[in-house]
Amino acid sequence: MKAQTWRTYLYGVLLGAAAALGPVSASAQSYPSRPVSLVVPFGPGGGVDVVARALATRLSPVLGQSVVVENVPGANSVIATRRVAEAPADGHTLLLTTDFHAINAAYGDSLPYDSIKDFDFVSQLTASPLMLVASPSANLSTLADVVETAKKKPGELSFGSLGPSSPHFLAFEWWKSMADVDIVDVPYKQAGQVVTDLLGGHVDLSLIVAGNGIRYHNDGKMKALAVTGPERWPTAAEIPTFVELGYPDFALRNWYVILVPAGTPESVIEQLNAEIHKIMHEPEIVKLLLNAGLQPVTDTPQAAEALVLAEIDKYRRIIELSGAKREGQ
Repeated sequence: MKAQTWRTYLYGVLLGAAAALGPVSASAQSYPSRPVSLVVPFGPGGGVDVVARALATRLSPVLGQSVVVENVPGANSVIATRRVAEAPADGHTLLLTTDFHAINAAYGDSLPYDSIKDFDFVSQLTASPLMLVASPSANLSTLADVVETAKKKPGELSFGSLGPSSPHFLAFEWWKSMADVDIVDVPYKQAGQVVTDLLGGHVDLSLIVAGNGIRYHNDGKMKALAVTGPERWPTAAEIPTFVELGYPDFALRNWYVILVPAGTPESVIEQLNAEIHKIMHEPEIVKLLLNAGLQPVTDTPQAAEALVLAEIDKYRRIIELSGAKREGQ
């Protein structure tokens, strides 16, 4: 082949390679190319919504596009989760979900999505214990008081939960099976309703977010009895754990994670993971979380997936050990 012909041929090959690689590179660099939806499977105003809005506010400038929180409540988070599972896998639709995701899978119901295979995992966001609190009118000062009263008067004490699909319900059912006590479950649709009835003395006990529980305790409006975490909560160091109080196998934490539709480009997941890690450890965000009873916990996408898999397994065991059932079963 003549030198000039060879140069022409080589130039054509290089141009073709550049053309083939160009769109991929441009696509990777252009994310996001439009506003990003951060879907929350609960109504506005709760702890999940607070975290979502704080995260969206910080993500918007670093991504260069608006990050819009969309509250899509209903069916114990299934409606929002299905919506994200069916969204385009391009990083423009995120799901901020909780342990409800694992509980739905643990019950073994027929879900309109696979809780693991239909999602890619971006990062864990938070972890937090629940706190067992008692209404002042219940005259319960310790966990031992609860056990003693429940054994003397089976079925007279009441516990306000968020229904059988909630970690609050499952955690308490698990503990009841350990303590061998009969305490009546009273299901509510909103956490705020539980708190209102605790304050009014209409229900005796509940498990609520530790940050809220210690505030009510310090104000004399409720009595904090124990926390569900494996160790004491930093802002409520005087409140013992269930582990310390004689239930060594009882430890449970709530968590929030970010998921995206399965097949989302790895570069997008890595970008989101890196930005979320930085945001969740900003001093202002850490303070906001601690005041809400939440601890920032971020990790790799692989660690987030491992967490959810382990939690599904744990809740399956809790359901089996406690005999817990969904409403209507």
